[in-house]
Amino acid sequence: MAFLNSKKGFLGPIGDDLPSLIPLVFALTIFFYVFTFTWTAFDEKNQSFDREIALLRVASTLKSNSYVSNYSQFVERCEEAKGFRMVNFKAGLLELPVKLDEHFEGIDVEKILSQAEVFFEDPFTGDIYKCGNVDGNDKIMLESVEIRMRFFPIALERDYKKGGNRHFFVKPMLLVVVAW
Repeated sequence: MAFLNSKKGFLGPIGDDLPSLIPLVFALTIFFYVFTFTWTAFDEKNQSFDREIALLRVASTLKSNSYVSNYSQFVERCEEAKGFRMVNFKAGLLELPVKLDEHFEGIDVEKILSQAEVFFEDPFTGDIYKCGNVDGNDKIMLESVEIRMRFFPIALERDYKKGGNRHFFVKPMLLVVVAW
């Protein structure tokens, strides 16, 4: 009975449980780290998905029914598309070849982001079919942003008078939407 009254080796209620608390604290730390990492990955994917949806809304607004009857209709669609502020974008129409000896030169993203000369300019009115919700003077570092592009075929109605004659035709174009 003498050994029951002895206090040797007794560290107290927490001291006796310390060896079992260390793995418990370690397990909780690992659990919350994995939980936080998973939540962050989910949040990043969710934000990426939201940006993709915003890009498709912008493109859908600009594309509408895939037929542009005149420049003012394109400008109206552009103003409506500028209302989507979740993504920065530049968009415009590129001319597609209609003759057998012509070929499509492709799309240069750097030119689209830096200047407007790549988009279609009406030779009769001088209107440039371009749209965007960012200032054209901003320099965009392509390495530091995630670029998304969408392409849609568009029919552009052309109606002009030349030499007293009225000319009407529909020209195939490519709507290019670049977002970041």
